Amino acid sequence: MKKMSKVVTIRIITALMLVSLTLVGSDCEDFINQINQEPCTGGDITGTWTYIYNSGTTLDICPGEVVSFPNNSGGTATLTCPNQSAINRNYTVSGQTLTYTDTSIEYQVCFDGSGNLVLRGINTDRVLYYSSSISETTDSQSGSNGKNVSNNNSSEIEK
Repeated sequence: MKKMSKVVTIRIITALMLVSLTLVGSDCEDFINQINQEPCTGGDITGTWTYIYNSGTTLDICPGEVVSFPNNSGGTATLTCPNQSAINRNYTVSGQTLTYTDTSIEYQVCFDGSGNLVLRGINTDRVLYYSSSISETTDSQSGSNGKNVSNNNSSEIEK
């Protein structure tokens, strides 16, 4: 009889642990989602922006990309990677969504506390940060210090 009670006790403890893990796991997921969904402050994208870094999972943008948006509602953006020819891409802005119409790449337009333009990929795994105050970058600043770097710009998806 004593042996039977130990088995039952172990089963009860195991069942309670499994039930508690499902509850704790869902709380962790909610917490992680709150961290990843920082508040998005909209603003005017008009001007010239220099790519700083990408915190997304798709790391295929050329270091030092410069993007010029002529106005806040749409038009033709000029994207230039260092030592490459500039390309022009038509774009539209609707609410906080920037869409490159030629490639259908979409970003949520946000600004961080430092005034940097943050483009959060809607249909791509990119979170791109741009600054309007960087005037010149060197190879070590742009991340191309002897490593293989991409020639893609933010209006494209690597194939």
